[in-house]
Amino acid sequence: MENRRRRRKSVSRVTQISQAIKGRDLATLKDLARTGAGLETTRLRRRAWPLLLNFRSLVDPGTTSLHPDEGQVDLDVPRTGLPKSREIRHTEHAVQRRQEQLRSTVVSVLRMYPWLSYYQGFHELTMPFLCVFGSEKPTQEAMRMVALFFVRDAMSPGLEHVMQQLQLLYVLLKAIAPNVHNLLEELQVPPFFAISWVLTWFAHDVDDFASICRIYDFLIVSPPMQVVYVAAALVKHSEREVLAMERDFAMVHTGLTKLPQQTKEWDSVLEDSWYLKSEYPETKLQQMGCMLARKSAVNTFAATWTRLDPARPLPFTALVATKANHPLAEATPTVKNATSTAQWPLVIATMASATMIMYAYLLAQT
Repeated sequence: MENRRRRRKSVSRVTQISQAIKGRDLATLKDLARTGAGLETTRLRRRAWPLLLNFRSLVDPGTTSLHPDEGQVDLDVPRTGLPKSREIRHTEHAVQRRQEQLRSTVVSVLRMYPWLSYYQGFHELTMPFLCVFGSEKPTQEAMRMVALFFVRDAMSPGLEHVMQQLQLLYVLLKAIAPNVHNLLEELQVPPFFAISWVLTWFAHDVDDFASICRIYDFLIVSPPMQVVYVAAALVKHSEREVLAMERDFAMVHTGLTKLPQQTKEWDSVLEDSWYLKSEYPETKLQQMGCMLARKSAVNTFAATWTRLDPARPLPFTALVATKANHPLAEATPTVKNATSTAQWPLVIATMASATMIMYAYLLAQT
């Protein structure tokens, strides 16, 4: 009986989503993407995501010139696997084909906006979009919108602006999970455990395709800072497990990195993160911790995203001045009441993750 009720409810929701797509009812579609089980199926997402991401709202010619980061893309793509799902083929040929499409997609975005810097993780962020759309053209359109409006700060010349956002994660934890915050402070655990969460929208840390898509449903209808609120809500949800960990730096760091894979209640985590943002909006959070740059994607999103209209496409420079450079190229991060990052490269060297060591090295060079 209960299963029958759930099926009826799911069918009703699918009908609602289909009707919202057909009628281009963006308000309803956003609400459905944000709440409950999200947009339910790959087929519905293939139709809904272009509407939610304002496809064809930008007109930028791009270039055929090679981007300086293409060499790193070539190194990363062959290591990229496919998410776990019955609807995704995992044969050697299928994986190779997806990797070819992945490279083409990432490179096309970089060549279109040469001032963007590729970061390791952007390819992992891209793969679920490619698996949903199944082809390069819509994935390219999705990724340029995500790159320009959601993860633009991470695609600046250095990682310091991402580090600021991770500092704000600790500001949130201090407010909502003080015992966890105190533990991390005591062991001097920097927020690097969450860097892949933020850079890949959890795609690096979650294998299940359905869960990744549910997270993407939520994040594409939210402001760019929402992923940090999701990270905070996830840690809060796992507070008991975190506090029960052995009080050792490496054990706590490793345990935190495993939280996304262990979590089965993503709907609750996402919902809690939404209310968390209402209680601690971006402006208040920055005042509590550190002020992000004026041209940060976080601070320009409200004014730029609302101007997008597929009926009247604009060049990106009409929204955010770039002058052939990244908007944050001249910005200097300022940190208030935040744990010093000077020791992070030294502390992080004790971690087992080679990726984390790489990020620490990059941070030390900036």
